[in-house]
Amino acid sequence: MVLSKRAFKWIYTGLWMLRICFALLGTGYIHPDEHMQNGEVTSGESVSRISHFATLIQKPEGDLLTYYTIRTWEWSAALPVRSIVPAFVTTGIPVWFAKFFLSEEHLTQGIQPTLLFRLERFTFLVMSGLIDYSLARLIPSPTDRRLGLLLLASSHVMHTFQVRPFSNSIEAVLVALSLVLLRKITLDIMLKKRSLLHLLAIIFVTGIFTRPTFLIFGAPIAYQAALRTFANAGTTARWLRLVISPLFTAIAACATFLVADTLYFRGTLDDPVVTPFNFLKYNFSSHNLVEHGLHPRWLHVFVNLPMLVGPWVLLLVMYSIVDHTKLLSQKNKLFEVDICRTIIQIVIVSLSVLSIQPHQEPRFLIPLLLPIIVLTANTGRLACVGKAFWVSCSIFNLVLAVLFGILHQGGVVPSLFHLHSVVTNTSVGTRINIIYWKTYMPPPHLLGINERDISSGKISFTDLAGAPQDHFTASLVASDYDRSFIVTPVAMWYTLPHAIKNCMELDKPIFPHLDLDHVSESMDAGALDGLRLGVALDSALGGVDCMNCLSPSAKGENESSHVLINKFITHRLPESAQGIDYLAQLLADIQSLRSG
Repeated sequence: MVLSKRAFKWIYTGLWMLRICFALLGTGYIHPDEHMQNGEVTSGESVSRISHFATLIQKPEGDLLTYYTIRTWEWSAALPVRSIVPAFVTTGIPVWFAKFFLSEEHLTQGIQPTLLFRLERFTFLVMSGLIDYSLARLIPSPTDRRLGLLLLASSHVMHTFQVRPFSNSIEAVLVALSLVLLRKITLDIMLKKRSLLHLLAIIFVTGIFTRPTFLIFGAPIAYQAALRTFANAGTTARWLRLVISPLFTAIAACATFLVADTLYFRGTLDDPVVTPFNFLKYNFSSHNLVEHGLHPRWLHVFVNLPMLVGPWVLLLVMYSIVDHTKLLSQKNKLFEVDICRTIIQIVIVSLSVLSIQPHQEPRFLIPLLLPIIVLTANTGRLACVGKAFWVSCSIFNLVLAVLFGILHQGGVVPSLFHLHSVVTNTSVGTRINIIYWKTYMPPPHLLGINERDISSGKISFTDLAGAPQDHFTASLVASDYDRSFIVTPVAMWYTLPHAIKNCMELDKPIFPHLDLDHVSESMDAGALDGLRLGVALDSALGGVDCMNCLSPSAKGENESSHVLINKFITHRLPESAQGIDYLAQLLADIQSLRSG
C-alpha cells in the first residue's frame, strides 16, 4: 500500500485527536485495576503517607488530598505486592503539581474529581506517546515506519488500555523503551555510549518493580544486549569491565525501590518489603489464583492476543516469522535481523510462560502490541497488504474502542461526579447513604468526599457489587440517614420490589452504560434503558420515609443486618469464586436471624 506523506500526516493527526478524546472524555470502565492500582492509592490517606515519604526529599507542606479511598488486597500491609513508586510517579506527582498551581480557594474545596480523573488520564496519554516514539525509532524504512505508526495509532489498545492507569500500560512503555535502547546498543559498535547500558539497567529494575512479569518480556532483550556487547567488546575481561558498572546501577535502583516501599508500608527500615517477591509468592499459590478465576491454558493464544491486535495482524506475524529466516542471510540488514530475532523470542517466551498461569486476562499481553507491529513492518509484510486489510482492521479497532472506551460500565465514573456535586451542595448536618449495586467497584477517590465524613458517619458509602437483593434491601434499611442514593443499572432498578421503588425516585439516568454481567435484564429493559445507569434518591423531601415503605420484619432485622452488611463490605473479595461462597454464607446468616 502506497501512502503519501501528506495523507499520513492527516490520518495520523486525526488518530491522535481521537486518542485524546478517548483519554480525557471516555468514561468506559474496563477493569477495577485501572483505578485500584493507581489513582485510588495516591489519593486520600494513602497520599498522605506518600507525602510523608516525600518529605525526605523535598519536604512539602501538608498532605495532597484527604479523600476517602479503598485499599485492595494488592496494597495489604501484611503482603504488599505492588510498589508504591510507579503509582506515585505517574499519578501522585501530577496531583502534586495541580495542588501547587491551584488557588487557596480551590484547595480548601479539594481538587475536583473531574480534574483528578483527567490528570490521571493525561499522564498516561503522554506516556502512550513514548510507544509511538519507540516504534518510529525501531523501523528504519520511512515507508514501513509510516504504515507501522498508522497501525499502532489505530489500535483500540492505544485508545483504551494504554491511556488508563493500568500497571500493564506502564509495563508496555518500559518494554518499548528497552527495545529502543537495544537498537542503540546494537548500533554502537565502538561502545562509546556506555550510558545506554545504565539506562537499560534502570528501566529493567523499574519494570520488575512495576510488574514482575516484565522480566518475561525483558529477558530476550537482556540476552541480545549481552550478546551484542560481548561481540563488540571482543574479550571476556573487557566485557566484564563493561557490564559491572551497569550492574551496580541496577543494584542502586533496586535499593531505591526497596527503601521507598519499606518506608511506605512499614514506616521503618527494620522490616524490608520486597514487592516483586511478594507478587511471585502470591501468584504461585493455586489457592490465590482460584479466587481470581481460572482460565484454560489456551486463552492467551487463541482469544486474548487476537482480541488485542486483531486476527489479521496475527496472520501477518506468522508470515513475518517465516520471512525472518530470509533476513538472516542479508548481512546489510543486521539491525532488522537482531530486532526481529529479539521480538520473535519475546512473543514465544511471553506467550509460553504466561500461558502456564491459569489466570489469564487480555491486558497481560499489552506489551506485545508494539513488538508485533515492528516485526510485521520490518519484514515488509505490512507494506504488502491492501485496502481490505486496513478497512477490516479499522472497523475491528473502532468497535472495540467504543466498547471498552465508552460503553462498558460507562456510567460508573460519571455517577461519582454527579454524586460529588449533589453531596457538596447538601446542607450541613445532612447524613447521606450512598449504595452501589450491580456495578463494577466504584473508585471512591473520584467521589471526592473527605475521609472524616466517612469515619464520623456523616456519609455512608457502600459497594454491594453483585450481592443478592436481600442484601441490598438490608443495606438500604440498615441505618437511619437523612438522604439515600442508589446507583444501579436501570434494568436492575426495574427488578426491585414496588415497596422500594415507591419510596425512591429515579433522579438521573446516565447514558451510556453497558452491563455485560446482566445481559438478559438489560435486553428486557429495552434498547435505551438497557444502556443506562440510574441514580435514585429517596423521597424524604416529599414526606415519605423509606423505612416505613418496607416490611416490619425488615425493620426488625435492621441492626443485625447492618452488622452483616458491614462485614460484607469490609471483606469484599475481588473475584467471583470465593466471593460467591462468602455471599452464600452471609445469606445463611440473615436467614438464621429471621428464623430466630
